[in-house]
Amino acid sequence: MSRSVASRLIEENILAASRIMVNVLAEALMKESTEQITVPQFRILDMIQNYSNKPVEIARMLGVSPPAISFLLERLEGKGLIERNFSKADRRRVELQLTRKGAELVQRVNVRRKRYLRRVLHNIDETTRVQLENSLEAFNQSYFRLKREGWAEDA
Repeated sequence: MSRSVASRLIEENILAASRIMVNVLAEALMKESTEQITVPQFRILDMIQNYSNKPVEIARMLGVSPPAISFLLERLEGKGLIERNFSKADRRRVELQLTRKGAELVQRVNVRRKRYLRRVLHNIDETTRVQLENSLEAFNQSYFRLKREGWAEDA
């Protein structure tokens, strides 16, 4: 099989897996969220908990404009899921923090997502699981490296 054909097959498999992951997230949100939040809103909550408390970094990770991220943050703040505070180091900067309600929601949704994934992985043999783990680690590292370098939008 040629490298370009193999690359296309990998791309198609990753796209299929990403659709599945969005479905898993959407199902978990429907079961665990009484706040009626969207997948993009949940992604922001998850990013605040796991990656960054800075709106500009979250906007860059999501590939959205500052006004768009401000709108989404206002919605989350209005639902009592986040707080926006001025940085103690630089009063011109805003830092984000999950409220107790927001942190509990992220935890509940992610527990359900992991439960779904555990059931899927249970049907895969050990050798394939180890290969998948190694491949996903390399994929994640490559993705975050590209994001840190400024992500080529026209790729």
